[in-house]
Amino acid sequence: MSALHLLGRLFAILFGYCLAIVAASLFLTFYVPGWAPVEWISQHWAMGPDFFVYGYRTSPDMAETIDRVARVTMGLMSASAVGAMAFVPAGLCIVASEALRLRSAIFHVLAGGGISLALLAVTFMPASGPARLPDDWNLFLAAGFIGGVVYWLIAGRGAGIVGPSVPPDQA
Repeated sequence: MSALHLLGRLFAILFGYCLAIVAASLFLTFYVPGWAPVEWISQHWAMGPDFFVYGYRTSPDMAETIDRVARVTMGLMSASAVGAMAFVPAGLCIVASEALRLRSAIFHVLAGGGISLALLAVTFMPASGPARLPDDWNLFLAAGFIGGVVYWLIAGRGAGIVGPSVPPDQA
């Protein structure tokens, strides 16, 4: 195990985590209603032919383009908040997968789903009434699954590669 190999593994873990968070955040932004307030933007603001924002409505095509750009922007910005909230539980799952050499896609997908449901349960606080998950909790679970798949594709398949080397005669 060389230092360069360890550095490459750490880079793969960090890169995989970042892309998993971005993928999950973009999924949330595009598919969970009310996750990003882009409907308000497209209803109240419009972009003119010279790309300045004016106070009038535009054509449906331009409003759809504004909606998509706003959703991608909100998804990328919300990725930092999602990544900060998921850092500790995801870090524990990553350490467990590296230490126990868990390379299974099922482990990473279930870990992503479990982390997303745990974060949803901790952060979702209704204004009144009993605390319960929102009606679209399954979309948050799907976002965790997507994050788990993306992480597995980038770094999870090689989990546990860096470790104590066993001499060939003892294997």
